Amino acid sequence: MKSLIVSTIGTSLITNPATKEERNLLNQHSNHKEKNCPEEIKLLIEKLFGSISEKLNSSDNSVIRKASAELNGILGFYNEDLSSAENDFHFLISTDTLQGIKSAEVVANFLGVKNIACQPYTVPKLTTLNKEVFSEGIKNLLKWFDETIAGYKNSGYQIIFNLTGGFKSLQGYLNTIAMFYADKIIYIFESESAELIEIPRLPIKIDNSIFENDLSKFLLLADEKLNFNEFPEIHESLIDRIDDYIILSVWGELVWNKVKYQLLKNLVELPNLIYEQSFQKCFDNIIDVREKVTVLETLAKVSNLLRSNNNNVAVLKKDGGLLYEDYKSTKIDNVPVGHFRINQGDRISCQFKNKKLYLRKYGRHDFVNNNP
Repeated sequence: MKSLIVSTIGTSLITNPATKEERNLLNQHSNHKEKNCPEEIKLLIEKLFGSISEKLNSSDNSVIRKASAELNGILGFYNEDLSSAENDFHFLISTDTLQGIKSAEVVANFLGVKNIACQPYTVPKLTTLNKEVFSEGIKNLLKWFDETIAGYKNSGYQIIFNLTGGFKSLQGYLNTIAMFYADKIIYIFESESAELIEIPRLPIKIDNSIFENDLSKFLLLADEKLNFNEFPEIHESLIDRIDDYIILSVWGELVWNKVKYQLLKNLVELPNLIYEQSFQKCFDNIIDVREKVTVLETLAKVSNLLRSNNNNVAVLKKDGGLLYEDYKSTKIDNVPVGHFRINQGDRISCQFKNKKLYLRKYGRHDFVNNNP
């Protein structure tokens, strides 16, 4: 069975061969990106990676496994026979830091030499700079999982999370996240005699009733912060509270990303939006539930923008994703008909009247534009 292996990438490649003094310097600058990293640290990183790259490309498996926790897990998964990886694909997940990105590049180069298909992925804002930035990075990683893994799963891939590498705070989250996305976790402890540990996914059942009665609020909250008074009864584990506002917590976003495809099969009433029968018909004709979710998430964004800007439709024109505009010569009852984007190819036509947006048609660009 072909496998998709998602490996978290740490910095053991350069910290292992570094001296104590060098490790201290690397740790002090571990969250730096290339643009704000001191030149002396860049030179140190280049020196260490230069020596380790040569070592990886000329050593036997035992040396490689000692040098890289990530490759230790990968070699363990294949029983040191990398020729059996020909049908598999590897994602290498790195922090948004110079050290993390360089580490992923070295692992990718090694796998590439072995003719193993792989791709590094740097998670935006994934650093341990502070709690808020780290949390935002985890949410970006969740979004990437949600957009990426389902396609491989539907194509018959076994999903493996290799958590042998990576830093501990990330592993703590991914051990739980893997129970939602992976078929199993693999891990090897730091010991020459340690064997590969495989942890299968546990059967997790989510209580959908928590979300079913508040779909509109969860849709809005997944897009933007809400005033706590608008949603005071929400379960505390699903949110982070910032002053008088709430946002979905990492765990809230994780669970919502899983249940939304089960629950968002029909139109959901949202503030300032009116669904005309023609739009209802277009939505009901959508077969792919992921497409329905994308439409509803865009509508939640539109609703939030109107709510936070005194129902001023001009705010939709300023948004680079929506690109709202009126048709030049199309009016109904002397009210202009406009349209906005769902994505590159899909549009929604609408009219703004009485401080509400009346949605008329949804579909491909030409379908909507030819008869808005």
